[in-house]
Amino acid sequence: MSESLEKPVKADPDAEDEAAAPNAEAEEPKAKKAKTEAAAAAKEPLKNDGGEAYFGLSPKKRCTIRQWKGHVMVDVREFYEKDGSARPGKKGISLTVDQYKALRAAVLDGSIDKQVEALGGDLS
Repeated sequence: MSESLEKPVKADPDAEDEAAAPNAEAEEPKAKKAKTEAAAAAKEPLKNDGGEAYFGLSPKKRCTIRQWKGHVMVDVREFYEKDGSARPGKKGISLTVDQYKALRAAVLDGSIDKQVEALGGDLS
């Protein structure tokens, strides 16, 4: 029988590591394309209809840099489709520059990564 037609064998928790090693490579998950595209999109800002710079975080989430009532805001928000254009939804948050600086500092010093990993989040 061909190897491609065989069902993958799940490792027995009581079995030795050597016996499970050949199947471990076959069961390794592949990288998701959407994450790679989101990371690539985040490097270069795009422009919305109002000329504001934004970074696509996922197909329905954006980080937009805008001015509102004379203040620069960093807006992370969900978008929805209406009449063929993307519209901002209610779900999101607008950060002032000072709030963004505090968030950025926590990201850069690794504090947020440590907490995400402590809860089992995979940042690789």
